[in-house]
Amino acid sequence: MRLHHAVALAIFIAGAPAAWAQSTPAANPTPFSTLSPKQALLTPDTAIALALEHAPRGAAARARLDAAGGAVDQADTSPNPEIGFELENFSGSGPYRDFRSSERTYSLSQTIELGGKRGRRTDAARAVRDGAAADLALARLDLARDVRLALSEAVAASRQVALTQDGLRLAVAVQDTIKARVEAGREAPIQASRADIARRQAQLALDQANRRLTIARQTLAGLTGLSPAALALDEGWFTRMDADDAAAGGDAADLRRRQADVARGRAELSVERAKAIPDVTLSAGFRQFREDGENAFLVGVSVPIPIFDSNRGGIAKARADLVAAEADLAAERIDLDRRTHAARANLAAARDTARTLQDSIIPTAEQAFGLANEGYAQGKFAYLEVLEAQRTLVDARTDLINALQGFHDARAELDRLTAPDIEVSP
Repeated sequence: MRLHHAVALAIFIAGAPAAWAQSTPAANPTPFSTLSPKQALLTPDTAIALALEHAPRGAAARARLDAAGGAVDQADTSPNPEIGFELENFSGSGPYRDFRSSERTYSLSQTIELGGKRGRRTDAARAVRDGAAADLALARLDLARDVRLALSEAVAASRQVALTQDGLRLAVAVQDTIKARVEAGREAPIQASRADIARRQAQLALDQANRRLTIARQTLAGLTGLSPAALALDEGWFTRMDADDAAAGGDAADLRRRQADVARGRAELSVERAKAIPDVTLSAGFRQFREDGENAFLVGVSVPIPIFDSNRGGIAKARADLVAAEADLAAERIDLDRRTHAARANLAAARDTARTLQDSIIPTAEQAFGLANEGYAQGKFAYLEVLEAQRTLVDARTDLINALQGFHDARAELDRLTAPDIEVSP
């Protein structure tokens, strides 16, 4: 009876719907009605939304964008007027020994910026703000990619736990079968040792899978702001592989960041050139002559003479910074194109591998394992052949988990490289 029971169990596990690769006990999403108030059913979109809400890196990038907006407002202001007061001809000698012959002058002066300095300065500040906006988009995209990678790892680890649990149950059943056959004198004692080793290896694999799952859940919890115990993983999306690659809806965020650097470089070069143009300061005032009680008005104008400082160094620096920014933009285009092609290649390879495993390799391995078990029960095959068939099936199912994870990781990287910003459905 024990023999037939073990064989039936092994055949049941081996013949589980190829389908195992598409759903495991842990893969069924937990109904909302069974979740506690502190739990969250995590899909990629809900996990990203939580991360965007709680992660400090996005808040820091947004604060820098706000700071850059304040800099634009400041750059768009004119110089303040200056009020002055002068007291002359007092505390000297003779008629000037007291204040009776003093002269008092009240003046108001205003610097007039020439060369379009204010507009150019504002354009440079706006370019800095555009760069900060691109930084915010990059921070959001990086966070979304990290969340997708963490969620993919957590689901893959959960499925690996389910697979190793099945493997351990099978190893225990096979060990019981071998023990019964050894006791009946139908199998050599060494086979019992081999079965025990296989069972211990299955237990070790389960322990490792559980540790991997624990680490993955902790990483995901840190990104989403939830506690590991509150994570309820929705695994339904994990087996879906979209046919179409991600398509960019505009310039990628990395390119926008470099383009903002180029725009800032051009604006700053324009600012430095304008600084070489002297500003004019106009002044007007009112003077009181205490000695005779008379009054008079005065006006003045002053212009710096650009003999020593014509801002040549500032212009040269801004020009070199612009050349560097343009070179960085060109390099970014090349690097982004290379990384995008690599991500698309990885995506296609993972998809093809997963489909091959689902459609042919795993069904064949399941059939071979079932036949090996039947043959072993009938005395046609040795235990080593059963063990080899079992390992082949487990390896194929593990490869499928890895291929699915590779597909979603490549998709996350491709979305990060091609999207201008992240939008998450509620």
